[in-house]
Amino acid sequence: MAFDAGMAAAVTHELSETLVGAKIEKVYQPSNDEIVLLCRGRGGSRKLLLSASASGARVCITEGARENPKTPPMFCMQLRKHLTGAVIAAFRMHGFERVIEMELSAYDELGFACKKFLITEIMGKYSNLVFAEEKGEGKKVLGALKSVDFTTSSKRQVLPGMAYELPPTQNKVDPMTVTGAEFEQVLLAYPAERNAEKFILDSFQGISPLVAREIADRAGVLGMRIADIARTDVMWRSLKAFREGIERHDFSPVMLAHEDGTPFEYCFFDVKQYGEVAKITKFSSFGALFDGFFGARERAASMRSRCHDMESIITSAKNKLGRKIPQLEAELKECDEMDTYKLWGDLITASIYMLQKKAAFCEVTNYYSEDLETVKIPLDSKITPSQNAAKYYKKYTKLKTAKQYLTEQIAKAKEEFSYLESVEEAMSRVENEEDIGGIRAELVHSGYVSKNGAKEKQKDRPDKGLRRYFTTLGREFYVGRNNMQNDYLTTKFAKKSDWWFHVKGGHGSHVIMVCDIGEDPDAQDFTEAAAAAAYYSGFREGENVAVDYTEVRNVKKPSGAVPGKVVYYTNYTAYVNPMKPREE
Repeated sequence: MAFDAGMAAAVTHELSETLVGAKIEKVYQPSNDEIVLLCRGRGGSRKLLLSASASGARVCITEGARENPKTPPMFCMQLRKHLTGAVIAAFRMHGFERVIEMELSAYDELGFACKKFLITEIMGKYSNLVFAEEKGEGKKVLGALKSVDFTTSSKRQVLPGMAYELPPTQNKVDPMTVTGAEFEQVLLAYPAERNAEKFILDSFQGISPLVAREIADRAGVLGMRIADIARTDVMWRSLKAFREGIERHDFSPVMLAHEDGTPFEYCFFDVKQYGEVAKITKFSSFGALFDGFFGARERAASMRSRCHDMESIITSAKNKLGRKIPQLEAELKECDEMDTYKLWGDLITASIYMLQKKAAFCEVTNYYSEDLETVKIPLDSKITPSQNAAKYYKKYTKLKTAKQYLTEQIAKAKEEFSYLESVEEAMSRVENEEDIGGIRAELVHSGYVSKNGAKEKQKDRPDKGLRRYFTTLGREFYVGRNNMQNDYLTTKFAKKSDWWFHVKGGHGSHVIMVCDIGEDPDAQDFTEAAAAAAYYSGFREGENVAVDYTEVRNVKKPSGAVPGKVVYYTNYTAYVNPMKPREE
């Protein structure tokens, strides 16, 4: 997964065809490493995303919505000052490197026409966005998304007022200008025991591992050592065909995904090396490709970031319970001695007439045993035998009371621990702000998070934002987003004739399938509702997941139980593969 120089060439061509001549109307900085430019041209308004993210650096047109901070960062303010109203004059690359330069026609403070530049350097964790202006034959840095001083890099600094320099090269051969003779010289100098794709990756600049493997695959030498290749000219022809495709602008935005639909690679031309193993999806534009590839992942990352404070609270509470439960169980184990103390008290009382005072122990017959064995009982020599008996009865009573109390406390602690696990599971599948708000409201209700006022409490009602879906046959069903919503669905929203679904032996959402009295839903409706219950559970990645289902009339909520806790006794069990339900 890499935005290599070939992808940069494809994106540069697409942006040149689409945005040249457009005017920049607004500038936003939704995160520390992203800039969004709202551009208006002949095709209407478009959003240009310039990202210097370590894991997703790219330049593309985007349709995705991003939340902007209340106070714009300084770099955003600088761009607004200089670029609002500027016209995009050109997009270009410098050599076959992952650097895309956007030239803008703007005006300086005195109203004179000038050229400004936004340069996106895509270099993994060193990715950056540099704002510069024309200065003689070169460029002067006006600002940067990430300033680079001498403490950060001794090779190249990016600071306001300095002359802009391109990132240092990797001392590799440019595949767009190399000749056949030069290719042979590079090949002869490369270790023969290494394979073909490694040679392409190590020797030629701007090529990602995916593209290197594809070039080798099309040459029929993928995985082969250089020494074992009979004719190395096939590699040259494959590299040359790759170069000619870029020169002809023969680009195709494609995304590769696993069988479950999870994307793992993207490319600017058709990829054949995976055969039938990967699902290949073609997009109408590179902007749509990047929205499809990064969109779900970035939304999930954003949701996880917003859940971080709640995760910390839950983790702390779980750790506390994790220490408390073993301590309670150890104390409970000590209570096993209570029957022994009662027996000793009974035996001392039964034999008190024959016991000596001030003795350290006594040996008496165990009348409660069939074998009538002799029991040796320790005594406190400072008190009388009757007082020793009373002392053992007191220990027995104390341990008996402690056993009942500890048993209750252990049950409550384990139930609380299970509840926290259910909240964690719900947070692992949040999809939007409503999901987060619902979980936060639940934690406020449970006492784990302090209240932020009655206004927030009213905002996040349990009935707000219920997930509503339909089966293929049109049967309506609902899915809870969190434990409080699960309670609302099952105990207040659902009718007694509706059907209730929940994953067996795990945490997950309650699913309610709407059904009138006397109706008999189709088997496919039951299967799809059960598959949704499996999908919105901790077993989402599993297969043949067990899901219990029964009529709502058979589901009860115990008095004082934690949110989401119900009991049921009459039920059926279905084994299904988790599947996300289709929306209305």
